[in-house]
Amino acid sequence: MFTDYFWQCYNKLIEGKDSDGGSMPSYFKFLTVMAFKVFVQEKVDVAVIEVGIGGQYDCTNIVRKPVVCGITSLGIDHVSILGDTIEKIAWQKAGIMKPGCPAVTVPQPGDSLQVINQRAKEIGVSACRDVEKMRMM
Repeated sequence: MFTDYFWQCYNKLIEGKDSDGGSMPSYFKFLTVMAFKVFVQEKVDVAVIEVGIGGQYDCTNIVRKPVVCGITSLGIDHVSILGDTIEKIAWQKAGIMKPGCPAVTVPQPGDSLQVINQRAKEIGVSACRDVEKMRMM
């Protein structure tokens, strides 16, 4: 099935590229497109989708109304894309949250949790909860 879907997507993108003078997406973006095609074709009811590098500008950030959004433990990574501080990275990662959609996170380093909570308010997230605190409830 993977091979069939791979070539269906690849051929369609090549066809569009040649007729529109565009370019092929990066490998990760290609796999993201292919994954969504598979989800539709196979009538997937539920999918857990992980962002690639960021959140705000990540190619996976096209789901308009997810059931929930989660932000895992942040670290200093992809600094050339996300920023050179944990707070800048937190801002980018928090961009995956959607208005009216509950969000969860884990304890975060430095001031990044404050950044996540501020972005949640700006975006209109229904709740941004720390999963560690939720276990105690």
